Order: sequence, then C-alpha cells, then structure tokens
Amino acid sequence: MHIAVVVSVFPTVSETFIVNQITALIDDGHTVRVYAKKKGSLDTIHNSILNYNLLEQSYTDIKRPHNKIKRVLLFFKLICLHLSEINWEVLLDSLNFFKYGKKAFTLTYFYRLQFFILHKKFDVVHVHFAPNALDIVNYKDVGFLNNLKLVVSFHGYDINPSQIDYYKIYYKKLFEYTDEITVNTAYTKDILLEVKPSLPHISILPVGLDTNLFQKKELPQLKKTDFNLVYCGRLVPFKGALLLPQILKELEARGVKSIALKIIGTGVLKEALIDEIKKFNLQHNITVLGAITQEEIKVIFRESDAFILPGIYDHLDGGRAENQGLVIQEAQAMKLPVIVSDVGGMKYGLIPNETGFVIKEKDIKGFADAIQKLIENPFLTQQMGEKGRDFVVKNYDSKILLQQLLVIYLR
Repeated sequence: MHIAVVVSVFPTVSETFIVNQITALIDDGHTVRVYAKKKGSLDTIHNSILNYNLLEQSYTDIKRPHNKIKRVLLFFKLICLHLSEINWEVLLDSLNFFKYGKKAFTLTYFYRLQFFILHKKFDVVHVHFAPNALDIVNYKDVGFLNNLKLVVSFHGYDINPSQIDYYKIYYKKLFEYTDEITVNTAYTKDILLEVKPSLPHISILPVGLDTNLFQKKELPQLKKTDFNLVYCGRLVPFKGALLLPQILKELEARGVKSIALKIIGTGVLKEALIDEIKKFNLQHNITVLGAITQEEIKVIFRESDAFILPGIYDHLDGGRAENQGLVIQEAQAMKLPVIVSDVGGMKYGLIPNETGFVIKEKDIKGFADAIQKLIENPFLTQQMGEKGRDFVVKNYDSKILLQQLLVIYLR
C-alpha cells in the first residue's frame, strides 16, 4: 500500500511510537510518506529516522507566495520537480475555477493541497492526533479528496475529558468524514464515546515498540548496595512526579534507605520537584537527569530494578490523565516491574500483580508498600520482569500491532 502519515512536527524526539509504526509498515513492504505541519529540529534524531531515510520521505508545505509571478513560477517548478508522482485528479480539481472560483484561479487550493497533488494517490492517509485531520476533513467538505480513506488516531491531548461539549462541535466534521478511528486504550475510547456515542468504526490500537530494541542485556554481577528505581516522563502535573519525594520519604521513615531514584524528563515542574527533593533532604537518593536520548534512557533502564509512574488526574487541566504511557511498556520490555497508579489508561498496559502493581491515586503508602515488596523479594522482582517482557512482546510489539493496523486500513 501507498500510505501517508500526517503529524504535527517531524522529526521530533518525542512520539517515537509514530516512527515505530512507520518503520514496521516499511519493513512489511509498504511505501510511506510523512506529511508534517512543521519541520522539527535536526539536533537530536532517533536512529530509526536515519536508518530508514525518513527525512527524505517527509514533506512540509511550501508557503504560497504573495507575489503573483513568483506564485505561478513556483507552481510550475513544483509540478516539474514532482512530475512522475503527480496526482492529476486532485491537481485538475484544484484548478477548476468554474467549481471553486477565485481560490482555484489564484492557486490557493493548489498550495493548500500540494502534499496530495505532488504525490501519487494514497491508499490510506493516517493522521496522528485529531486536530491534524481538520484541514483534510474541511477539504473533503468542500469537495476534494472524496475517495481518500482517512484514518485518525486519538492519543490523549486531543481528547481532554473536560471539553466534551466543545469537541461535539470541534470534531463534528471529523466524525462525518473519517473512515476509521483508533484509540490507544479503553480509557480514551470511553472519553471519545461521550463526545459521539454512535461512532461505528472505532478500534482500540495501543501504540507499540520494537521489542528487539528494548532488551535488558545481562550485566556483570556486581555487589549492589541500592535498589535502583527509575521514573521517565515529562515533568507535568498529570504524570505525578511531585509525589516521588513523598514516596521515598515514606520508605525512609520505615528504615528503607538503600534506594536510589533517577528521574528522567523535564518540564514546567522541574524546579518545584527539585525544591521538594531538598525539602525532604533526599538529594543523595534522587537524581534529576533532565531530558536525555532514547539510547541513554535504555542504559538507565538496564541499570534499574523497577519503574514508577504515579500519575494523577490533573483537575486544573480538566481532569487530564495518562492515556496509555508507552514508557510503561518500554520498561516491561526491559524486564522492569512497573508501579503505576490506577488513573487514566495506564492500568491497561500491564498485568496487575504479575508484571507490576496498580496503586490507588496519590496513595503514598501504597506506592511505598509496592517498592518495599520488591526490595525484600528479589525473586519476585526478577519474576515480574520476565513476565513483563513476555507480556509486551505478545501484545505491544510493533509487528503484532501492525497486523491489527492493516486490518483497519483494509476494512
């Protein structure tokens, strides 16, 4: 199949799950073009983007020149550059001034639809994050791209539970013109069904990872003095990072002091988190690493004993919570027991009491109990880690999820 993947920014350090999906499609023999609303930074690029030459397969719109002569010259230049791939049907439609009047004559629609004009017809257009699909559904509403199969994936920030009434209007055309909708967890699906209870084509399709790239290599057996705990995520309210110093302080009060926590990530709460660490005098136990690369994250995971993500419902942001949290599956793939809260969709991404623990929201003692249980039972830690990897390989590997995605594309 010839597939277009539409994103906000490309490349980007975050949203690696989209790259995972693209590379899985390519490995399966499909051609993929990436359409980004905005070019991302080239300072830090994931290896997969380079290995698969995805930068060469990405496209960002060229702005329509205000000057009429430059506009026409650029029009002919773009046509010549992409002559072998032109979608003549959309091109001729965009120039139909009898149908579209001035916007066709002034090449407005050509420049707006340039991605779909300058590339041969796509079998499927897959949009990640619903707002990125709004331009496309508006084109469909006007009369363009009528035969285009449109798949839209909701991931989290695009479906805040506090804005149900707003979304009923905002996504009205999207629901009308989208052929298939995917969501990452049952939690996201439930929110979406509050907006539109009668959605006919909605599928739960979690985001996945290449489990071959997330393996816990056997390290030399050195005598360990600390239990190594790791948090990885943005430092924003709904991730719950501000609870971490309280959890470690509770463990310290119980006499559990041989514990080291590494916090990976940055965000608006970084300074507040550092202040909390100082307040509880935990500078020797907690290290805030900031933003690091994927490869560096994997090194930290290999050195760790367990993963923690104590997410909360952020009531100052309309009750937003973690919708899936792919990092939970990444940690399990590297044989780390995971300790998460019961909010949002995190609980669907593990087997409670087998690959990790699901703790009630903000239950400091509950989190401390789970960590202490792992510290005191090394065999349980190892057993949970083994089961966690097996669970992720069978349910979240990109190749497994690819087969489910292709069913959706072909439906």
